Amino acid sequence: YRAEIALHVGAGFNALRVWGGGVAEKDEFYEICDEYGVLVYQELSGTGDNNGRWAGSYDWPLDQAAYKVSVFDTMLRLRKFASLLFIGGGNELYPSSKSPNSLARAAITQALNQSERDYIFVPSSMDGGINGGNNSEHVNSYALTPKDGPYTMLMPYHFAQRNPGLNNENL
Repeated sequence: YRAEIALHVGAGFNALRVWGGGVAEKDEFYEICDEYGVLVYQELSGTGDNNGRWAGSYDWPLDQAAYKVSVFDTMLRLRKFASLLFIGGGNELYPSSKSPNSLARAAITQALNQSERDYIFVPSSMDGGINGGNNSEHVNSYALTPKDGPYTMLMPYHFAQRNPGLNNENL
């Protein structure tokens, strides 16, 4: 992890996102982020690919008890790292009324309330309608941004444009 995090720091990054379609990284990742002063946005397990937005079911996770244990174990293990600032409910969840579902959201809320420190909770990385990008369907308190991407190279002037989701009411 050290070399990759050092490259990000050298490029001017001061925060990294751990994607909700995966798992929490090894402790070494967070230790190095602590050392370099890099903040972490840690998404909990959940993605629009399986939670009903594009595929799967809004009932996901189907084993709510296992999901709750996973959330509590993840928060318990990671709470010691100063770099952990943001907790995300998942990757590209939508709509807010269905995802994360009420049982998953309750598990996350309970874990956050029982943690020994405060985090910024962001239910989803993006919203913006079923396909994303629809600013009229963006809710600041639910998601960081109304669209995903870009998936191409950006010209330098793009980096001065404000991301509308960064007005998030949770920040």
